[in-house]
Amino acid sequence: MQSSLVLGQDLIENNKQPNILFILADDLGINALNCYGNSFVESPNIDQLYAEGMHFTNGYASDPTCAPSRATILSGQYMPRHRVYRVADRYINDRKTLVAMKYLPPAINEVKGSGKGLELDKFTIAEALKANGYATAAFGKWHLGKKQLQIKNQGFDEGFEILGHYNFKTSPEQKNLDYSLYASDLVTERTIDFIKRSVAKDQSFFTYVPYYLVHKPLEPKPEDLEYVKARYKGNNQIGKDEIRVLAMIKALDDNVGKLMNALKELNIEDNTIVVFTSDNGHYKTESNIFTKPYRGVKGQTLEGGIRVPYIFKWNHKIKPGSVSKEPIINVDLYPTFLGLVNAEAPKNYILDGEDISPVLLGNTTTTSRDALIWEYTNYANYNVKQKTFASKWVNVIQMKGYKLTEDVDTGTYTLYNLNKDPYETKNIATEAPEILQVLVKRLERWKRETEYEGPRPNPDYEKR
Repeated sequence: MQSSLVLGQDLIENNKQPNILFILADDLGINALNCYGNSFVESPNIDQLYAEGMHFTNGYASDPTCAPSRATILSGQYMPRHRVYRVADRYINDRKTLVAMKYLPPAINEVKGSGKGLELDKFTIAEALKANGYATAAFGKWHLGKKQLQIKNQGFDEGFEILGHYNFKTSPEQKNLDYSLYASDLVTERTIDFIKRSVAKDQSFFTYVPYYLVHKPLEPKPEDLEYVKARYKGNNQIGKDEIRVLAMIKALDDNVGKLMNALKELNIEDNTIVVFTSDNGHYKTESNIFTKPYRGVKGQTLEGGIRVPYIFKWNHKIKPGSVSKEPIINVDLYPTFLGLVNAEAPKNYILDGEDISPVLLGNTTTTSRDALIWEYTNYANYNVKQKTFASKWVNVIQMKGYKLTEDVDTGTYTLYNLNKDPYETKNIATEAPEILQVLVKRLERWKRETEYEGPRPNPDYEKR
């Protein structure tokens, strides 16, 4: 098979740069699709995408929560560089949590008048593709700042944030919208309209489709809820919340189907790269059927909080039904998009991920990087009796299937061998000190390379 460079150059010379349709689900767990093994889920359209492309079995989000993960995707950089560390500093208004924190985490970017978010000095993937001749658009959940930091100031020709399911809000506020619609249906409608206009202009496009599904509140469409209730009537394996989630997954899948049908109707299916993933793992539900058999949920760096589905489709370029076991992480998406279409990377701008297009195009089966790394700084919900946080500052590194977690407060480590123990049941830190030291040393190197901001003593800390 030709290299990605040759393929991309051939497309450019013929004025047929491939389009990119990037679909990002919200809080969709690794086990929340039928094609990924959950028999309770009906997801025929995503399942078809899965069958027609390559999927990854070891795909990760860079953070177990929304905003940091999205900032990584858009900027192509790890947390210490983009500085969108958390959704919010919840500990500030939670005295029992604040006084239990030995250290203060690094501050989130904040722009006066626009709040916290991705600063404008970051050269987003939209800006990079726009510089290479692409029309760009984004409709849906942004979560990376308002006003100065909004979508249209971050490399997108058009778009606006749509937040919620029913009675949704828009930013900047849109006057001429039907606010009675289900928000994700409106996202799809606007995206298809943008695609049609781009095709009419013979313009290659990059469209980012960040659905709010399946984020809480649990507000499925009534017809979807009735369908799922009827299908699982009398089934005591599924909780009431999980029934609602299943109905919301159905809405997500229906919208993906509409997008795929639009590509076919416009006769651009062969020249459009489709990518589907999620921003982080699934939130907790009654039986955690959307993350099992992995431990952990959204807000945790256990596998259930960071493992997500990844599907890549490009007709005649990516082999249908193919699978990769290579570990990938969403910081890889930016360089991979550029690699697939042979677009120039921004000069003097650091991209932390790896271009995995050689794996997608069948030129190799392995990635070249040695480690995946996470920094999660979210302190929340300290339990005074148990003396534990619901989440806290941890740094995580995975190398060759070994996963080490550094607890910043205590300076202690846990180590799992995911090759033999993918569900993280046995901490082998004391049994494998040599392996632990290799991972610690590599993590420390990463900190130096990314200008990681270390812990600062917390003046409010009360030793217990």
